[in-house]
Formats: sequence, structure tokens, C-alpha cells
Amino acid sequence: MYMNFTANEQLNSKRNLRVLYFTPVFNLKNTKIDTYMTREVKSVVLNYPNIEYLVYLTNPRKKDKVVMYNERILQVNRRTYKNFLFLKEALKIFVKFRPQIVHSHYVVPSIIINFLAKIFRVPTILHGRGQDVNYRPYRSIKSKILLLVAGKLNKQVVTVCKSMKKDCMQFKIKKNKVKVIYNGIDFMYFNPKEKTSFSNQRSLELIHVGALNPRKAQDLIIEACKVLKDNNIKFHLTLIGEGVLRPKINDLINKYDLSDYVDLLGNIEHYYLPKYLQKADIMVFPSVTEGLPNAVLEAMSMKLVVIMTRVDGNLELVQDIGTILVDINNSQQLFDAIMHYYNNPSEIEIGGEINRNFIVNTFSWDKHAKEIYQVYNFLIHKRMKKNDKY
Repeated sequence: MYMNFTANEQLNSKRNLRVLYFTPVFNLKNTKIDTYMTREVKSVVLNYPNIEYLVYLTNPRKKDKVVMYNERILQVNRRTYKNFLFLKEALKIFVKFRPQIVHSHYVVPSIIINFLAKIFRVPTILHGRGQDVNYRPYRSIKSKILLLVAGKLNKQVVTVCKSMKKDCMQFKIKKNKVKVIYNGIDFMYFNPKEKTSFSNQRSLELIHVGALNPRKAQDLIIEACKVLKDNNIKFHLTLIGEGVLRPKINDLINKYDLSDYVDLLGNIEHYYLPKYLQKADIMVFPSVTEGLPNAVLEAMSMKLVVIMTRVDGNLELVQDIGTILVDINNSQQLFDAIMHYYNNPSEIEIGGEINRNFIVNTFSWDKHAKEIYQVYNFLIHKRMKKNDKY
């Protein structure tokens, strides 16, 4: 069936496997580097020519817009799922596109789209990305109930790490319904040029990438930096990100007279991130909770060693030499870990090589696409065995 959302822009194949991709973010053509969701779709399409996607933005910035990426990826921006008229828009999607799979990101949107998917007997996938699975349900009865409902409604739940699968099981989602599929990393783009080996003759370059909020605990890095300064250690810290913790971090920088040691850059385009990682020696990542942090994967791909907390998906990234685990809310352990690398500079170089090899061998987008494709086909064949028509 043709998708006549506009007169000139259509997806053209009747026989393609049709996926309705329900997501809050998706790149426009002029973006210099893909988001996770964009790269996921592009990788599946590149590897499997029988798939076409209709991408429905759940929180569109510009409504009534259609973006044709190619003949098999079409994005439509209509009403947000929070608008009561959304179901009318979504109904048109189901009638015209006739999706065989609904692939949705985050808990609440997946619940809403499931109501229509059930009517049209289309199997659904919830892609858990982090807080909606491993953080909020532990702190909110409402979020716990929503996750329970989403787990019941969706035919498959995909998580980005093993620890999140355990979280799903904790909230009574059946083990055989949950599949772990690691994120892909563009390790061709996050590919270090010749890095300058660290020696005590120059400043140790520290970096953190992430939203400035209490969950990420960047204030602990500043506390550790105070001790570094007090011990006359030559160092420099780059903080990339923006958020509610910025005023506190600014106050600590001023309190400890660290303005010459710390650059607080705010948000930057993802496209420019490798430039900053290229200059760094150590990623410092003291989060209170994590899924499987892309910022750490990208840093490891750029041959950085990592200091991170002993929580959640972080544990799945541990490498000999290349990573040091610390307890949450412990700036002293952060300082000790930084000093370990400062006093053992050869471990920075060796650990960086180990981390890079680990990323290349584990977080391929082609591997990710293959596993997503297998989930699609599993759900379709399961439904066909029950003699349902799509």
C-alpha cells in the first residue's frame, strides 16, 4: 500500500517489512552526526533491503512536516502523543501504512501507541533506554505501574544492557520477553588520531560528558579536583553538558578557586565531541545510576581510560587496566583513581588500546542491526503461526 501522506512523498513497496518507529528524536538531514535512533534505523535499512520505516516523532518541534530520507525511510511530524487528537492522527498511520511492527522508545509513548496496535493486531516492541526502566520505577509508584503496564502490553522489550533486563524482571516482566541489544557506536567517527601519551611533564586531561544533574554527580568531580589542586597535581577538567546542577558546580569552582583548572562548556553538537575526547586522557563518570552510557562507550572508542561508579550497566564495560570502578558519592575514591593513572601513565596508553578494541569488537552497528532485524522477524513469524493477517 502506498503511503500518501503527501502527494509527492511516499514509501513504495507493498512487500517490504513495514515498521512504525515511534520515537521522541530523529535527525534532520542537515545534522552533522546521527543520534542513536537515526543510526539504528539507517543501519537496519542498510543491512536489510526488505525493510521500510515510517518514523513518527512523538514530540515534534515542527508539526505537519514530512521528511523523506530515502525511499525506505519517511518521517512524519504530526501531533504529539500528549495531545488528545493524537489517536486520530495515529489511526491514519495504521490505515495507510499498515505497519507489521511497532517499535517504540520509552514507556509512556509505548503504552499509548499500543491501544491502536492491539486493534490492528500489530506486535509491539518497547525499547527501554534508561531512566524509564532503571531509575524512575524505583522512585515512583506511578512509574512502576507504567512499566508494569508497558511490560504487559508489548510483545517484546529491548534493553540496552543486562542490568536493565534484571530491572525489568524485578518489575514482573517475563525473562523470555526481554532481550538485551547493545547500542552501536560509530567507531569509524569516534576513531582517535595519534594521541599524545601522558607524562608528568604536562597537565593530566580529564573530561566528563553528560547532562549536569544530581544523577550524574559532576559536583563530586569538582571535589576531587580540589584535592588534586591542594596536592599540586597538574591537571585540567573539561565538563560538557548542561543542566540543573550547573549553579552548584559554578559555586564550587569559585569556592575552590578552580577557574583556571576547569572549563564548563555547556552543550555542544555531538559532531564536535571527538575533538574534545581526542585531547583527553581520562573520562571521569561518577553517576549514581546508569543504563549503558553512550558517553563512556564513545570515550573508550577514543582510547580513553575510564573511572566510573560501580553501578548498573557500567559493570558490563569493565576492562583490565582500562577502567577503575569507584563507589557512588565518594569523591575520595575518584581522587585516588585519578592519582593511580597519574602515577602510572603507561596504563593510560595500554588501557586506552584495550578499551578501543573492546568497543570495536562489541558495539558494531551491523551487529545491532542484525539483532533488531531478528526481533522483527521473530514477532512477525510468531503472529503468522497464529494465522493472523497483516
